[in-house]
Amino acid sequence: AKPIAKAIDFYQHLFRQHLEIETAEVRRRSRRYIDPLAAACPAVLDEMEGIAEGAGQNLQDIVMLTVRWEITFEHLKVGECSNIFVGSERSQGGQTLLGMNWDWRPEVMAFRAVIVAHCDDQPDYLVVTECGQPGKYGLNEHGIVAIEAGLACRDTRATGRVPFAALIRHALASDTLEGARSAIRNNPPEATINFFLADSTGQGWCLEATPQGLFEKALQPQDVYWHTNHCRLTDEVCVFEDSLLRGERWQELVRCPDLITREQMGDWLADTANGSNSICKTPNPALAGKATWLQTLCSTVLDANAREIWVSDGPASEHPYERFGFDA
Repeated sequence: AKPIAKAIDFYQHLFRQHLEIETAEVRRRSRRYIDPLAAACPAVLDEMEGIAEGAGQNLQDIVMLTVRWEITFEHLKVGECSNIFVGSERSQGGQTLLGMNWDWRPEVMAFRAVIVAHCDDQPDYLVVTECGQPGKYGLNEHGIVAIEAGLACRDTRATGRVPFAALIRHALASDTLEGARSAIRNNPPEATINFFLADSTGQGWCLEATPQGLFEKALQPQDVYWHTNHCRLTDEVCVFEDSLLRGERWQELVRCPDLITREQMGDWLADTANGSNSICKTPNPALAGKATWLQTLCSTVLDANAREIWVSDGPASEHPYERFGFDA
């Protein structure tokens, strides 16, 4: 309950100070997502209601923690997160590997969590998240992996569709890759988001949710494919030079002709070659107090076959990876 309360206080302050949105308006915007959640992801909404009750908070504030991107992206344009897919034919152990750097405000370091969930009504799952959110990204017991990154697009209007983080949790309730893909295709989010979905066979999907629609690229076992914060499947204009520079760095890294190990992927996520525009963003105190103050909160390697994730407590360039599995 304490870190959830800290998260609510932080976001209410962020919206008020940097976006000039008062708490009553934030709650009004959060409420408009409740009916779409009830229709598309009722189990996720049930969990939000349980979190609210257990933490002694009202439901609108708990929903806010999951829809904070949808509220923020209308007003604040920042490049965050760098992701990578490695198919089973390109990995040394024959497994499907995905990697994600979660970039966001340094204050969120105080209320992050890894949830290891053993369930009787859906597949067991592992997610990295902010306290109070049902989950941000992760994998399930069937080897289904779902990760995401924000996208820069021209149209940033929010109308109240299903938030992306709830869709990821909805996708992780699937026992097949096609089921996870359908969870997103049937409820395309309004916020401009890239999803990577994959399974232990080496198959995957890159999906870009944009104002032009949902665009998809099938990922094969022989593929290595990266994503930052600009569209790769459609012609949306990118305003993030930072994203383009990280994309160029990914292009350099993935030219590696050797089979890729989990450790190699971890090193890629720890890459600081471009300084403030690097794949791994280290803390920069000079940006303190600004709306665009970002760092890598954690780096994560997700192994679909071993059903485990390796997570750093802060930027991987400065902190080692720790393993989490269903045996934890």
